[in-house]
Amino acid sequence: MAMIDWAKRELDAAGYTESSETDNINAMMRRDVLQLLEMFAEQGHSGMSAPFALKLFERLANWKPIAPLTGEPDEWTEVGPDMWQNKRASNVFKGEDGRAYWMDGIVFWEIVKDNPEDINGEPYKIYYTSRDSRVYIDAFPWTMPEQPEYRESVE
Repeated sequence: MAMIDWAKRELDAAGYTESSETDNINAMMRRDVLQLLEMFAEQGHSGMSAPFALKLFERLANWKPIAPLTGEPDEWTEVGPDMWQNKRASNVFKGEDGRAYWMDGIVFWEIVKDNPEDINGEPYKIYYTSRDSRVYIDAFPWTMPEQPEYRESVE
């Protein structure tokens, strides 16, 4: 299989080499990814079906719904007093007021400078979510966006 041979060379180049150490994360990732690629190659996806299979697999592997949330009662589980969590999207909740929200719909970022804990002294970007990350869902059915909105933190 040309794809598998190519993938092995790429994994080697990136440091995901074979190892006799069973707890080596790179060796484990190499083995697991090669197993997925072998199955994908055996399925015989073409240039037309491969992108669809990959997109569907990626969403499901990341626990993201592939169809709109309905908001129907059987889609929720009570997780606390007057608090419900969506069974299909674990980051969607509904509070006592009945309003549903995507809890990490906005990710904030900021540049950190002059941090004494930073080894090389270079500025870097950090990301975080907070209560302000909620995006309220106005109506169902609701389709979760591919990714959250990223906003610079203003404090």
